[in-house]
Amino acid sequence: MLDSEIIRWGLAVWLFAFGGVIGSFLNVVVYRLPAGMSLSKPGSHCPICKTAIRWYHNIPILGWIVLHGRCYDCKTRIPMRYPAVETTLASMFAVLGWCELLSGGANLPPRVIPSGETFLLMAWSPGESVIIFAYHAWLLSTLLAGGLIEFDGHRVPVRLFVPAVVVGLALPLAFPYVHPVGLVETGLSGWALGVADGLLGLVVGLGIGLIAGLTVGSLSSPREAWGIAFGLACTGIFLGWQAALLLATFAMGCSLLAQAACRLHSGADRIRRVSPLGWLTPAVMAWILTWNHSAGTLITSH
Repeated sequence: MLDSEIIRWGLAVWLFAFGGVIGSFLNVVVYRLPAGMSLSKPGSHCPICKTAIRWYHNIPILGWIVLHGRCYDCKTRIPMRYPAVETTLASMFAVLGWCELLSGGANLPPRVIPSGETFLLMAWSPGESVIIFAYHAWLLSTLLAGGLIEFDGHRVPVRLFVPAVVVGLALPLAFPYVHPVGLVETGLSGWALGVADGLLGLVVGLGIGLIAGLTVGSLSSPREAWGIAFGLACTGIFLGWQAALLLATFAMGCSLLAQAACRLHSGADRIRRVSPLGWLTPAVMAWILTWNHSAGTLITSH
């Protein structure tokens, strides 16, 4: 029993560290992608003195602490934003891993398998839990990056979402179970059901996102609506059209409330900078973690 708990905590710590590494890469994506820069060249360097960052100073979270938040060479202050993003994604990976990967998918809707005229409830295997965790972690990382880009006042490049769309639609071909809840009464099964569910989620999410995005005052042009539209499209692909429909309401509602708060209190301006796409990220995280207890009861399992 003790050894089992040690292993679980050890894996959680590893997931935290791995999430920090991905968070460090997201910092690069958020800074370089809107500027049209390469994500790989040049390597990490100080934007002021242009000195390459030593690998032992580039360790997520710890590097910033060791350097006391300043460049080792020119002593320029390194924004707190960088370790904050790394810590945020590291925490998301650890929590998601604990609730989904290390629990055997206890947060997911029941896995219902047709068997003749009845249905069987089957547990998620460790291998299946790993694939589903990676699937959801990819979605969360993409949404977080998009939200940060919009927080900085940039339009999210469509190419940020392209890898997520490809992964979201392609993975069900090999692993149909990444969609534990899908279309109802279609006669489809296996990979065909997974792909059909993903395509419907894409269409529903994209449509709802465009309509909702254009109705919010903070989005003044069709181009600015693409962020939430593609975010909801990815949500629909990965989690199903049901999630895209309900989470769109939450994200747009939070955005409207933030605008109202800014009109009432000038000090709430930073909250207004959080776009609907930014609000969508924690909503998707909450949906995944409570899928079995809340969202799963609203929809029918296939």
